[in-house]
Amino acid sequence: MGRRRQRSPETAEPVSRISATGLVLLGLILGLAGSLYYAWIIDPIVFVNASPARLAPNEQEEYIIMVAQSYAVDGNWPLAQQRLDALNNADLPATLDQLLERFVREGRPPNLLRDVAQVAQQAGSDSRAVALFAPTPLPGAQPTATPTPPLVPVLPTATATVTAVAPPESDTPTPTPTLLAELPTPQPSPTTRPNYRLLTQERVCGEQPAPRLEVLSWDAFLNPEPGVEVIVRWQGGEDRFFTGFQPDRGLDYGDFTMQPDISYSVQLAAGSPEITGLRLEPCDDGQPGGWRLTFQNLRINPTPTPTDGD
Repeated sequence: MGRRRQRSPETAEPVSRISATGLVLLGLILGLAGSLYYAWIIDPIVFVNASPARLAPNEQEEYIIMVAQSYAVDGNWPLAQQRLDALNNADLPATLDQLLERFVREGRPPNLLRDVAQVAQQAGSDSRAVALFAPTPLPGAQPTATPTPPLVPVLPTATATVTAVAPPESDTPTPTPTLLAELPTPQPSPTTRPNYRLLTQERVCGEQPAPRLEVLSWDAFLNPEPGVEVIVRWQGGEDRFFTGFQPDRGLDYGDFTMQPDISYSVQLAAGSPEITGLRLEPCDDGQPGGWRLTFQNLRINPTPTPTDGD
């Protein structure tokens, strides 16, 4: 049998190192890289005068806050409405309500709550949160500073008395009588009184599923006063809540769930004595009980609303 002749390496055909598929993929990668370079570096897309409706949800919230703060300063509702309409939100009042309620739960500053509530009220919302935090100015009126009402107590006015000093009886010439005025004794400046006073402090037993710290806020005429901010502090912590957010318990009611072995203090943000040493203590049935604090506003409205029969 004859042998097959072997080709020498010098006469072998060269083998291609890159296949056709590899060349196609390489072309696609180079084309994509060139397109991205042109779109990002050479001629990028720049958005100019983009609508607020294109903002992300968190950026739309910041936009609403800026609109509310601007309206609180200039009182220009048509301009504020035009800015809010740019969001293209078909249910804007509900969005403002949800934003306000979340801000309340997060303990945002009262000024921010008031500004957002005022815009929500102008937008047509009549929710509970808006009723608590929104002022009620005339539509389109410029915001004015509310004067601080006078304190309830009135200090007595000191009067000066004049005493005549009679001349002594002697042989010497009688001097002309001199009138000496007894100057009033200087009165010390009264200590600034807080806006609220603690009216009652009661134990609460067997009236709730969990021991709570309950706060009631009344005005100077002992009427329920909603929207009062309450500060609860303990070692290493602090929380805030408002009265009036549980209408089934009363417009003056707010509460905080207490934990065992923690001493709490309570104070109203508008100014009140700080009540300290509030702890869970066992009631007669052996179950832990909470506390109920009632505060009264010491400042009265100079022109109270008349009642029937006045």
